[in-house]
Amino acid sequence: MLRSKYQGSRFSENPVVKKKQLNPMTLVVLGYLLLIFVGAIMLYLPVSLNHPVTFLEALFTSTSAVCVTGLSVLDISSTFSHFGDWVLLVLMQLGGLGIMTVSTTLILLAGMHPGFNHQSVLLSAFSQEGNIDPSKILKAVLPFTFILELAGAAVYFTQFSGAGLYDRIFVSVFQAVSSFCNVGFTLFPDSLVQFQLNPVVNLSTCVLALAGGFGFLAVTELRYLFDFKQHKVRKISLHTHIATIGTLFVVVASVLVFCLTEWSNSLGDLNIGQKLETTLFMAFTSRTAGLNTVDVSALCASSLFFFIVIMFIGANPGSCGGGVKVTTAAVIGLLGFNRLLGREKTQVLGRTIPETTVDKAVRIFIVAIVVIVLATLVLLCTEVSGGVSAAGQSSFLKVLFEVVSAYSTCGLSMGLTGELSTVGRVVICCVMFIGRMGPLFLISAVAGRVQNTTWFAEEDIMVG
Repeated sequence: MLRSKYQGSRFSENPVVKKKQLNPMTLVVLGYLLLIFVGAIMLYLPVSLNHPVTFLEALFTSTSAVCVTGLSVLDISSTFSHFGDWVLLVLMQLGGLGIMTVSTTLILLAGMHPGFNHQSVLLSAFSQEGNIDPSKILKAVLPFTFILELAGAAVYFTQFSGAGLYDRIFVSVFQAVSSFCNVGFTLFPDSLVQFQLNPVVNLSTCVLALAGGFGFLAVTELRYLFDFKQHKVRKISLHTHIATIGTLFVVVASVLVFCLTEWSNSLGDLNIGQKLETTLFMAFTSRTAGLNTVDVSALCASSLFFFIVIMFIGANPGSCGGGVKVTTAAVIGLLGFNRLLGREKTQVLGRTIPETTVDKAVRIFIVAIVVIVLATLVLLCTEVSGGVSAAGQSSFLKVLFEVVSAYSTCGLSMGLTGELSTVGRVVICCVMFIGRMGPLFLISAVAGRVQNTTWFAEEDIMVG
């Protein structure tokens, strides 16, 4: 009766308009873009500068800081004023923690509850579980971050001398944030080369870089690995197993390769202890932290190529580091190994990795290869033909090293960054941004609605 009474009214003709929700991945991308442009404007202000720069240079620096890369077309130590250094410090910290972490924290502080979009992105970044309270994640992530950064700053303070008290404190905090967030910026003109033989600085930087690039989930499980009440070792997830073994494998391989290739080259003037100290530092920081105690451009071609490989692999998921991630590379390797053995499933340590995870790893790997190849091709056309000096190394190797460093948000460079043309700087900015955001696009694609697939008839082709 009630329906028939209003059936012919004009109200019944208005369809119900559903409110279109913003894709959470779009929200993240817009957040990062906004932070980058605001940071560029702040860095372009006269109060931030000791001498004038172009807006593109400010934009490049802001992109590098927010994307925790560390590449720079400017001398950070002399270009920016104290205010500009503060802007960089904030950009590095916000970029390292992530837009969703910061925004969710502000929402909780305001007494509100984060929406589903915020929660989904936050959980995908820090955890495999989908039913964890975001506030619990933040209560674990933020104290862990700030305590380690403060501890690192305290250690740096004891080693950084030659400046006033306030400047000494600021430089220590800046370096601690840069090391933990795996950015690679320093307020020293030669990165950390002057501290090459300082074991305290080297060890502190390695610990901070490793903690920032190890991943929240893996760090949390390892922190509570031993149950002191029941005096037993807790079981850890397959993710933490692979992340730990993979990280250890990359570090050990880096030490062995760097010793083999540079023992009589860049390390030739050092004694055995100093050689091992320098090698360990480069092994820990060259993956994604972008800090160096040796002149990268002076390394031999074999070392540089190996650095390209480990930069491409990068850090662990849910961390401040970049790259395709250690676990992604491990899944790709395990996929190939299992296929060679004739297995249909990807198996390791008595477990089978889900096909959705394998598919996601393959997508990440393919996207990374495509982006790196295209960017390298463009830079070879725009930079090498423009007279870029190879400084004793292949121009191709120099360009490829720069592109992989940008995509992996590492920050190491053979000296090409400062020589980039306008087009080259724009390309590297795009590569840094894609390298920081690429995995989020893939997560969105995997988590999206499954479309109906049309099946066609099979027909074989010849391969191999």
